Amino acid sequence: MTFTAFMLGVVSGLAFASIFVLIALSLTMVLAASGVFNFAQGTIVMGGTILAYLFAVKLGWTPLVVVSVILGVGVIAGLLTHFLSVWPAIGRAKAFAHTTVLTTIGLGTAANAVIVLLFGGESFPVPSFVTDDPVRLGSVPIRPIYIVMVLSGAALTLIIDRLIRGTALGHMFRATLEDPEGALLYGIDTRKIITLSFGVAGALSAIAGFLVAPVIHASAFTAHDLAFYGFAGMAIGGFGSFAGALVGGVIVGLIYGVVPVVLDPHLTVPVMWLVVVAVLLVRPSGLLGTAGLFGSARLREV
Repeated sequence: MTFTAFMLGVVSGLAFASIFVLIALSLTMVLAASGVFNFAQGTIVMGGTILAYLFAVKLGWTPLVVVSVILGVGVIAGLLTHFLSVWPAIGRAKAFAHTTVLTTIGLGTAANAVIVLLFGGESFPVPSFVTDDPVRLGSVPIRPIYIVMVLSGAALTLIIDRLIRGTALGHMFRATLEDPEGALLYGIDTRKIITLSFGVAGALSAIAGFLVAPVIHASAFTAHDLAFYGFAGMAIGGFGSFAGALVGGVIVGLIYGVVPVVLDPHLTVPVMWLVVVAVLLVRPSGLLGTAGLFGSARLREV
């Protein structure tokens, strides 16, 4: 293994980390607001890759139009996930969190099956939305799409952070996350806030699919892998912690990029599982998860 090969692994890992951070953030947003592990989120990411192929390749739309449409579709997909698999269980299921694990897995599996029937089982390349000519950092050639992934992921993360911390809507959202009962007493409609969290999470996941499509191609069989990496990032960083989602996503991305270089590509997933298990054994709430705000002990029945 050469230094250049190792650095290529690091660069690739950071690029994928930006995607895993977005997925982990979308999972965390839903989990913190409602106590739901939304396992249909990977399907929305996969849908973003397929829509990128259909709109950019088949219809020839410009990247800006493709992003706008995929963003809207992601919001709709997130809202449908809430209304079809979560809303019916609110106030009716004794083990709400356990029930919604099953309903979101079921919805995601059904949606995957429908997409396979409509789209087929093949993998289709999606051309890069920027030039393919590498940018050299010393001896390390960097794909421009990786730079776009990192910058876009960082920008979206900062936007979500500012939305939550610096706006009136964000204050209502934080109140719902921290104390749903207290938020209700202040007149905040927590159900609307929870519904909004599903819509925003859907948008983040769909954009993640758009960004990663030129690298992994468009396929109906990527949902489970993408959901796993996002869940691993959330678990490592801390259930319910937004800062944890960022840290966990970066760790997962670096494992994803570096392990195939220094060890064996087939060891990537086992190493990922080992890291997840090791972290949870030492800190069951994750690296940055706490028993208070955004922490696992605050989540309903989790």
